[in-house]
Amino acid sequence: MRAYQFPQPETVHETVVSSFGGVDFRTHPTKLSLSRSPDMQNLICDQNDYLVKRTGWQTKHNYGAPVYGLFPLPDNAGCAVHAGTKLYIRQTDGTQTELCSDMQEAFTQSFVMSGVLYLLDGATFRAVRRNSADTGWEAVRVQDIAYVPTTTISAPPTGGGTSYEAVNLLTPKRINTFIGNGTDTQFHLDCKSLDLGLISATVNGKAVTVSSVNRTTGVVTLASPPANGNGLANVAITFPKSVSGSVDKINRCRFAGLYGGKNDTRVFLAGNPDEPACDWQSGLYDPTYFPDTGYTRMGTDASPIVGYLKQYESQLIVKAGGAQESASYRRTFTLSDDGTALYPLTQGAQGEGAVCPRSFASLNDLPMFLSAHGVQGVFGTSVAEQRTIRSVSDAVTPRLETEPGLENACAIVFEGKYYLAVNEHVYIADGMLTDTDGNPAWFYWSNVPAQCFAIWNNELWFGTADGRLCRFRGADEDDAYCDDDAAIDAYWRTPTLPLGDWGRVKTVRDVIPTLVPHSRSGATVQYESEDGKVLALSRNMDLFSFRTLDFSRFSFRCIPGALSYRTRYRQHRMPLLAVRIGNDRIGEPFGLLALTIRWTCGQTII
Repeated sequence: MRAYQFPQPETVHETVVSSFGGVDFRTHPTKLSLSRSPDMQNLICDQNDYLVKRTGWQTKHNYGAPVYGLFPLPDNAGCAVHAGTKLYIRQTDGTQTELCSDMQEAFTQSFVMSGVLYLLDGATFRAVRRNSADTGWEAVRVQDIAYVPTTTISAPPTGGGTSYEAVNLLTPKRINTFIGNGTDTQFHLDCKSLDLGLISATVNGKAVTVSSVNRTTGVVTLASPPANGNGLANVAITFPKSVSGSVDKINRCRFAGLYGGKNDTRVFLAGNPDEPACDWQSGLYDPTYFPDTGYTRMGTDASPIVGYLKQYESQLIVKAGGAQESASYRRTFTLSDDGTALYPLTQGAQGEGAVCPRSFASLNDLPMFLSAHGVQGVFGTSVAEQRTIRSVSDAVTPRLETEPGLENACAIVFEGKYYLAVNEHVYIADGMLTDTDGNPAWFYWSNVPAQCFAIWNNELWFGTADGRLCRFRGADEDDAYCDDDAAIDAYWRTPTLPLGDWGRVKTVRDVIPTLVPHSRSGATVQYESEDGKVLALSRNMDLFSFRTLDFSRFSFRCIPGALSYRTRYRQHRMPLLAVRIGNDRIGEPFGLLALTIRWTCGQTII
């Protein structure tokens, strides 16, 4: 008699994702590790390597004109806002004051030195500083407060003397000092063809009368002879002598880099479209003084300077590249034998050039900038003193490099992450999370219309092209998970999974997400197969709370622990599977701790 054979039970397999990394738009979805996603948006990794929905943003003011720049004031009690042609000061309490209305309608960049905020809009180099009564802030043209250099010292009345300071590009004014001999009243300046402006003189620091000026020959006649200086310069004459186009060399600059070796003692300006491969250095701790001798040309004008980066004790100047020349230069600091500060340049290695001046920032100790082929990082070797430029955004480059208008992108580093915004999309490099290739993990956000960023009061702010000033909300605020009044669509998708066997079909028995508990939350799970998306389950996952009590979705769950649920939805004959889980409900947070897929193997694929 033949024995009855009981059927063997099917073996149930599990695939578990419990550690999450960034997005990867480069690798084929079937070749990704479980921790990375081929499609994810509006999520970010928590410190414990699980995914959470980003907080939303809120419009705080509408200026009715594009916001071209946001700049926290040096005392952090307010923020300068460049909107349209106007510059405003916005206080912490929301009150605003208009400072000026002649700003250029273009993106502005800034730097701070000695308690003064300096702005570069490409038309006027401007200083935002405390007024003389210290009752508020004022915006002044730097050329109106520029340092007046003493170009010649200790000259006899007949001229000569010793050259001392270089001419300031920002002002036509100059000073010559002379040694009076007790008899001469005529003093020969160090230049001719003077301007028609005021000419003044002092003797031993006291103003004296100028009786006549021969502007053609540069001879100034005083009303009475100064006393004998006995070898010491006791006469000072201030006069104007302009050089055509000198002020515009600085006014038309678009960006700055602070540098001075171990300290940021000087500022270097560049971005002048008339001289795109040139930069100018300021005086020591004095951005109102730009010597006419303090300029440096790097390569040809075919490859303009795009921005500055700091790396250790060097300054890196990054150009647009191409034109068969280096994409970067390295500036260092040294002192000459007479104590003069020198800033020698060395040519950097070949690499991708930059396309966007407002993309330069350092994530931890990695300088980064945007090129036409993704975000580049600058890596150095202390032995050979070389600098290598290579991509750090391979995971998102296929999508990033197709974005139009990359030259208008903006970037900022906030809380250990590099945020790059373009076309209402934000690409985020997490400096605390590293992929297997050594690059930072990348995340992708949508519906963030930022065209300039600022960090103010430890919060991330941005301005928009339609004139809005917006702030990202904190997670503990009311309506934290809304973009104004709109829902945030956040989701994560697994790689395309063969589930252990490429040659057999599978039956998916369960998908079990484990979520971060919230007083009001939920998730939608979708299966993605060759036939498209299949909704498995959309479910609320709430905790009982009087604050968010809603009888239409009443919950007795009170313990704030990890929440898991089963979809109990079977999918048969699936050779490959991907699961998409997310939350697109208004005002709801969402956090994914883990995802479990249970499945059994079926017959061989025919």
